[in-house]
Amino acid sequence: MDKLACFFMTARSYDDLEKRIVIAEDLGYEAVGLPQIAARDAMVTLGPIARRTSKIRLGTGVVPIWTRTPITLAQEAAVLQELSGGRFVLGVGVGHRELVESWHGTPFKQPLEAMRDYLTILKQALGDNMVSHQGRVFRSTFSFMGYQPSHVPILVGALGPKMLQLAGELADGIVLWLSSPHHIKEVVLPNLRIGLEKAGKDLDGFEIFACTFAAPGDDRGAARDAVRMQLLTYLQLPHYRAVAESSGFAADLEAFDQELATGNVPGALQGLSDGFIDQIAVTGSKEEMAATIGKFVEAGCTMPGVGIAGRYEGFQGAEWALSSLKEAAASV
Repeated sequence: MDKLACFFMTARSYDDLEKRIVIAEDLGYEAVGLPQIAARDAMVTLGPIARRTSKIRLGTGVVPIWTRTPITLAQEAAVLQELSGGRFVLGVGVGHRELVESWHGTPFKQPLEAMRDYLTILKQALGDNMVSHQGRVFRSTFSFMGYQPSHVPILVGALGPKMLQLAGELADGIVLWLSSPHHIKEVVLPNLRIGLEKAGKDLDGFEIFACTFAAPGDDRGAARDAVRMQLLTYLQLPHYRAVAESSGFAADLEAFDQELATGNVPGALQGLSDGFIDQIAVTGSKEEMAATIGKFVEAGCTMPGVGIAGRYEGFQGAEWALSSLKEAAASV
C-alpha cells in the first residue's frame, strides 16, 4: 500500500508541526491533513508549509462550513493551491451543532441543504469562475478578478447516508473519521454509489480518506489505551456515536456512558473494548498495524490516514512513529 496519508491534530509549536510534515514528506507519505479544531487554523497553517514542501499533498480535514462564507473559503483555497503548485486538497464538513454554536455563535441549521449550497458555490468559484447560486442557506454572485484559480479537489467530511450520497454526487472524495471497515462496506460505499450514479459517475478516481488514530509499538495494550484517551471527547458527539453504533459497538457506548455519568473517566474508557479499538485505530507491532490497514483497504478505502495518538508512553518520537507506520503500510 503505497498511498498512505497522515494527519496531525496539533503540536506544541508551529516549528514542530512543520518539521513533522517535512519528515512525512521525506518518508514518502502521499498526503497530510490538518483538522480545523480548537488549535491553529488549518488554512493559515498550511500556507508557509506549502513553500517548505514539494511533493506531499496538503489538505484540510475538515473546515466546518459555518466558519467562512463559501467565497471566502474558495479564495483561501485558490491561494493555497497556487502556493503548493497544485498539491492542495480542500476538505469541508458541517461539523457538530454543539461545537459550531458554542464556539462561533453561529446557528447550525439545515446541514444537508447548507452543504449542497456550499459545494455548489465552491465548485462554481473554483471551476468556471462564474458563481451564480441562490440557495436556501447560502447564496452568491461572484467571479475572481485578475486570475483564474486552478482546480482544487473538494472532499466532504461525511459519515451518514444522506451526506454520503450528497458527497458522491457533488464532491471529489470524502474524509471519514472514527469509521471502521464494517462501516465503509455497509454504509459508506452503498450510499456513495447512490450519489455517484445520480451524477453519472462511478467510484473510479473518487478518494476515500479513512482517518484513524495510530499508536505504534509492541505493547499493544498500552497502544490501545493511548487511543482510548483520545476518544473521550469524540464519543460524546452524536455523529461519531452513530458511526460506532452502526459498526456494532452500541454495548461499548453504553458501558462508556454509564461510567462517565458517575464521573469515572478511567472506567468509561475501559468500557471501550479491544475489539472496538482494533476496528477504528491502527495499533501494535508492524504486523498488527499492517493487518488493520489492510482491512481498511479491502473495505474500499483508497487512502488510509494515520494520526499519532498523544500521551503514549511507547511513543519514541514523531519520526520513529511515522516511519513505523509507513513500513507497516508498505507490507499491505
